[in-house]
Amino acid sequence: MRRTLPVVAGLVVTLLAGCEKEPYDELYDTQEEAGFGVIGGPVFGSTKFAPGETVPVAVGYNQQDNLRDITVFQVINRQDSAVVGTYPANGALDATSQVFAQLVPYTVPATLANKTPVRVDVTLNFANGSKRLRRFSYTVAASPTLKFGATPATYRNGLAASAQSPGDLIGYSIVMNEGGISTVPAAGSTATLFKNIDSLVYYARVGTQAPVRQGVLRTPTAGVATTRTVDVTVPTGAQGQPVTFLFSAFAQTQRVNLASATLDIVAPTALATTQRGSVSFGTGASPDSLAYNLKLARNEPATSAADTKDLFVSGATNGSVTLTAGNNTRFYKVPATQVAAGFYTQATANAVGNLLYRNTNTAELGAATPGDVYAVRVRGTGEVMLLRILSVKAGTTGTTSRVWFEYRML
Repeated sequence: MRRTLPVVAGLVVTLLAGCEKEPYDELYDTQEEAGFGVIGGPVFGSTKFAPGETVPVAVGYNQQDNLRDITVFQVINRQDSAVVGTYPANGALDATSQVFAQLVPYTVPATLANKTPVRVDVTLNFANGSKRLRRFSYTVAASPTLKFGATPATYRNGLAASAQSPGDLIGYSIVMNEGGISTVPAAGSTATLFKNIDSLVYYARVGTQAPVRQGVLRTPTAGVATTRTVDVTVPTGAQGQPVTFLFSAFAQTQRVNLASATLDIVAPTALATTQRGSVSFGTGASPDSLAYNLKLARNEPATSAADTKDLFVSGATNGSVTLTAGNNTRFYKVPATQVAAGFYTQATANAVGNLLYRNTNTAELGAATPGDVYAVRVRGTGEVMLLRILSVKAGTTGTTSRVWFEYRML
């Protein structure tokens, strides 16, 4: 009586999970005393392979069953069939499962058209003449493709490509499987069927050094055309050197690569200019003192267009003055811990731009408090500033309220 060994973790678990219990067809004679056999590896759970791709088929069997050889037979589009290889049994014992495992190469014909269905039969031939059939099916699909979008890179700090420094964030638009579909619809399609992308891994390479992995997107697409924006970080220590970002799509046994244009990394850009200003509110205040133009460093007349009014007093009550923006200039209140660490005096335009990108911005500054610091994105552009409240005079009803501030800009 034949004995089938228990199946445990590792490769053999995959092998057993990939075993299809299908009836034998008329091409095979089998005997009741056929030995134990399973298949797995990349073919397990996979339904798409590319022309020319070599797929290792993992075969598991018991040594005491006296496996003689393994025959691989394929049927293309339910018509063209042939034996594509016969391999002597020479598996190695898996110490955990005590089952012998052998990798058998199977190569997808390079000439097959996209969306062609293929069935592969793997037959284990034993010394006593018995056979054990295991099979898998797939559809011919294109290898993954990668390209950059119409705007390849978005510099999150708002500065130019030539002003990127260590720690800066860059968003790259990656188009995967352009024009593709993930499954063939019942009515058919002229679109290209693509393989799944199991992962999109991104790296940074400084100069001629080896690339360093920064992150991964898991299963970004099942084959259909997809565009994803991937944020990468300029590596620490890259100042004064060229940096390239690399993107690799992994699809089973295949890998497709895409490289960015090289960036020359420079020192951070200083906020070198400091301006001071104030805004007023109340019965005794001039109507031309309520608003302030941060770009021109002046109070903006009441008759000016709203889009020039980056800061103005929206209200005052006893002991409090409320500030807001009259246009799409946006403010983010810097946390007190960062302020205490010298952020206002030390931060560069790069650091401010990155901070604004990472955090939700609001046009409402709220009640002005001396010492508060705000990161500023001016009028929806890439221009950034740092603003600090210096002092506040909160007048009583019927008197004038005033806020003094200073700000750092390019």
